Amino acid sequence: MKALLYIRLLIDGQTIVYGNPVLEQVKNQFPDVAVLDIDSQSGELVLHFAKQLLQSAGQVIVCVDSAGADAGFGSVFPLVELVLEGQKDQLIVFRNGHNRLQRMVQARPELKMRVAQSDAELIQVVQEFYT
Repeated sequence: MKALLYIRLLIDGQTIVYGNPVLEQVKNQFPDVAVLDIDSQSGELVLHFAKQLLQSAGQVIVCVDSAGADAGFGSVFPLVELVLEGQKDQLIVFRNGHNRLQRMVQARPELKMRVAQSDAELIQVVQEFYT
């Protein structure tokens, strides 16, 4: 199974935004890719599904969209730890840099990382990874 886990790291006081046009585009262009969108305030049930998705997918893109360079991990920290283990065909894509997490990924040479500045770049990364 192929999957895209989109993690939004929110800053204090930021409201949760529902819907994401780029994820809808990914769903339309790649119907065989399971897509899950979570944020740093997601509840236990959503985090459980995200963990299952990470563990069962053969190929995974984890996109980290940070509202600020030092946004907190909130409830998603256990997922971040799982991603950093890098035990499968996985690509970590950063939208809007996150200083601490990028350093953590760069310290692990076995992890693959990319930066996508726009929705178009993210779609291109998805195309390249899954083809």
